[in-house]
Amino acid sequence: MVLSREELAARVAAELRDGDYVNLGIGMPTLVPNYLGDDITVVLHSENGILGVGPYPDDEHVDPT
Repeated sequence: MVLSREELAARVAAELRDGDYVNLGIGMPTLVPNYLGDDITVVLHSENGILGVGPYPDDEHVDPT
């Protein structure tokens, strides 16, 4: 069975527990936060940085500055 990037990110997120520190390599850190529950806080590390991860903000939360 081959997982899509989104399916793999959801699977990784399901393994994380509140308070975890994790290095997800390259690519996954930008997808995994989309699948974390609101009650989960994790510290993500990536070799290339992870500025701006998470879902794209809706119109009322966009900060263009």
